[in-house]
Amino acid sequence: MARKEKPERVERGLYLAGKTYLACATPPGSRKVKWKTIGEVGLMEARRKRDAWAVEVRSGGISATGGRETVKEVAEAWLKHIGRLVDIGELRERTLESYTTGVNIHLVPSLGTRRIRSITTDDLVEWHRQQRGAGASDWSIRARWMAVRGVLSYAARHNIIQTNPADKLLPRERPGAGEPRQRFLSREEMDSMLEGAEESRVIVATALFTGLRAMEVLGLVWGDVDFAAGEVHVRYQLSRKGERVPLKTKAAKRDIVLMPALGKLLRRWRLSQPFSGDDDFIFQCSAPRRPMNYKQLLEHFHDARETAGLNDVTFHALRHTFASILIAQGRDVQFVSRQLGHTKTSTTWDTYVHLFEARRHAQDTRDALEAEYGEMLSRD
Repeated sequence: MARKEKPERVERGLYLAGKTYLACATPPGSRKVKWKTIGEVGLMEARRKRDAWAVEVRSGGISATGGRETVKEVAEAWLKHIGRLVDIGELRERTLESYTTGVNIHLVPSLGTRRIRSITTDDLVEWHRQQRGAGASDWSIRARWMAVRGVLSYAARHNIIQTNPADKLLPRERPGAGEPRQRFLSREEMDSMLEGAEESRVIVATALFTGLRAMEVLGLVWGDVDFAAGEVHVRYQLSRKGERVPLKTKAAKRDIVLMPALGKLLRRWRLSQPFSGDDDFIFQCSAPRRPMNYKQLLEHFHDARETAGLNDVTFHALRHTFASILIAQGRDVQFVSRQLGHTKTSTTWDTYVHLFEARRHAQDTRDALEAEYGEMLSRD
């Protein structure tokens, strides 16, 4: 490893050559160290990249057996690798959840039993055609495609396949990003969603009228709900391991308005629970004082939406609906952004600009009509 400046050890696995950080790690069963140039970054960023490099080198994945590995076997190894990156903070849990869905629902059922070395570019083109034929949006296909491509890239990196067939796709054959489809519930649809079983109703109501993300809902304890002040203090979320952990950004820590009717609903729910101290989770599983997990949350949500006949509604649509309610009530972008916990106000504006603009133009039009023609209708 020829360099102008000799690397000096900073800490285990991390070196500094001039202003450039380097990371090193040793693969299992080998004595040869593998190096990676991290670059001119801060110490904390260098540590994160060092940890990610160590995970990649030491994870090992699965041992290549001459291309006999199935797509399912490689996909499972890749998901374990992604899980380790989540554990060290390199990736978000939501990314792992998206990849897991892409693998288990949209890759394994169609190609899982095939040997991964047999997958061709034509197979990927056919996969894309089937996704479009099923009516999936461009945005959804793109999200699923990231998982498919990740599995193949993992296989190529670990010499399970010689080349990644995804790299050979023509530009027109690659799933495009498209536009994310925003779904807002109407008042009638909200009513229908809230007519389900008691626990499902409380879950839907909490998400719908707070705009909380799924893992933020699961991380709520009773002490977070300030009934007197009419606020929900959002400071934690539930981790993939079922632990209550701090939120990752400063903006995500926020106080959300608590509608009195939702407060009454939560009070009744608290009285019905065997464990309802300030440190107890609002939504618990069957195990005493243990939080409900993400899968269980979705089961309750799916029950509510199926009862309402709204199978196209996602849990995230409840968050979009909360934002649309605030905008319809005339709240400005700064207030909406704080309620949603967005890091930047520009994120809120870019996501909901059509709603802000529609309300502004509607009000301007009403005012202009009244000013120009209102007198005509006011004559005796």
